[in-house]
Amino acid sequence: MWKALIKAIAVCVVMSEVLIAYADGDENIVSQSNDTSWAANIDVRQVAAESDDSALGELKDLKAIANSIQNLKAEVITLNKDLRQMEEKMLFPSNTRYTVFVSITTGQFFKLDSIKLKIDGKLVATHVYSDKQRTAMERGGIHRLYVTNMNEGKHEITAFFNGIGQDGRPYKRAANLDFEKNIGGEFLELAIVDDGSIQEPTFTLKRW
Repeated sequence: MWKALIKAIAVCVVMSEVLIAYADGDENIVSQSNDTSWAANIDVRQVAAESDDSALGELKDLKAIANSIQNLKAEVITLNKDLRQMEEKMLFPSNTRYTVFVSITTGQFFKLDSIKLKIDGKLVATHVYSDKQRTAMERGGIHRLYVTNMNEGKHEITAFFNGIGQDGRPYKRAANLDFEKNIGGEFLELAIVDDGSIQEPTFTLKRW
C-alpha cells in the first residue's frame, strides 16, 4: 500500500514540474523535469515502520486506559461494599440485629423455587431463586434472606417453602418457630435437609 501511494505522489510532482514557455509567438516546451530521484530516496520500510510504531504506541495507550478503568471499577466496588457495611451497621446495631439465612443440603428430594418469610404475622421477605443461586447453595453456600432490627421479647417466625418434589410435582411446606429474643444480635437459619430415611426433605428453623 505504501509503495503504490509513493508512486502516485511521484507522478503528481512530475506533472506539476512541466514548464511551458512561449517565445516569439511560438509555443515551445522549454523544460520537462523527469527527475524522480527524490522518490527513490524514500525508505518505504521506514515509513511503514514509523506507522507501525505509531499504531503500537496508540494500542499501548488504549491498554493503559483500559487497565486504569478496570482498577477504578475495582476501587468503586470495594468502596461500595464498605459503604453498605457501614450503612448496615448504622441501620442495624449489633444489639438488635436479627439476620435470617437459608441453607440447602444436597437438594436431591426438593428443588427450591421460592421462600416467603413472616415475622409476627407480617410478610417481610420474598425471594425467587435462580438456577445459579440454587446450585451455589447446594454446594454449601448460604443465602442471606433478611436483616432487621428485633427487640427483646417473644416473637413468631413462619417460613413458606415452594419448589418441586422428587416426583416433579409442586411441593409446598411451612415451618414455624416461637421464641424469645435475648439481648444482642441473633441469627436464624432456614435449613432444608434431605432425609434419606423417609426419602423427603425436612425444613427446620435453627437459632444460632
